[in-house]
Amino acid sequence: MVLTSPVLSSNQPGRHTAATCGRRGVLRGAVGAVIAVAVPGVLAGCELPGRTPDPDPEPDPLAGLLAATVELAGQYDEAIRSVADLGTVLAPIAATHRTHAEELGRITGIALPTATADPTRAGSDPAGTSSPPAPPADLPPADPTATIAALRAAEEAAGAAAADACRSAPAERAALLGSIAAARACHLEVLP
Repeated sequence: MVLTSPVLSSNQPGRHTAATCGRRGVLRGAVGAVIAVAVPGVLAGCELPGRTPDPDPEPDPLAGLLAATVELAGQYDEAIRSVADLGTVLAPIAATHRTHAEELGRITGIALPTATADPTRAGSDPAGTSSPPAPPADLPPADPTATIAALRAAEEAAGAAAADACRSAPAERAALLGSIAAARACHLEVLP
C-alpha cells in the first residue's frame, strides 16, 4: 500500500506557498524578526527597580595558601642562587613547592604568576616562563647557616598553614592539602 500526500497548490483555500506570500506578509515577518532580535538586547541592559546587582564571587579560600606556596618556592630559588653549595639539597624541595603551587592553581582555577621557574632546569619550565635571571656577580654569597634558618622558619609556618587549611577544607581538597602539609614536615627533616 502506497500512501500519497496531497500536493499543495496556491488554489487551495487557506494554503499559501512562498510564491503567493504577499508584500504585507513579508513586511510582518521582517518587523517580527527585528522585534525578536532587538527586544531581548534592550531588556538585557535594564535593571529592575530596587534590585541590587549580584555581589562579586568570594575568593577561593586557598588563594592565600597558593600565594604563600609560590612565595616559598621563590625563597628556595633565591637560596639556591645565593648559596651554591645548597643547590643539591634545596632544588628538589623548591620543585616540590612548585608542583604544589601548580596543583593548588588547578583546583582553585587561579592562574599562577610567571615567577615559578626552576633555576636548576635551564630552558625547561612547566609554567612556560623563562628561568629567573642570575644574581649580580658583585653580591657576596649569603651565609648558609642564616639561609637555612630562614628557610626552616618559613617551612614551619607554611606547614602550619597547610595543616590549618586541610582541617577546614572540604573532603575533595583535604587529600591534596594533607599531602602538602606532610611534605612540608618532611622538608624540615631534610633541611641541613
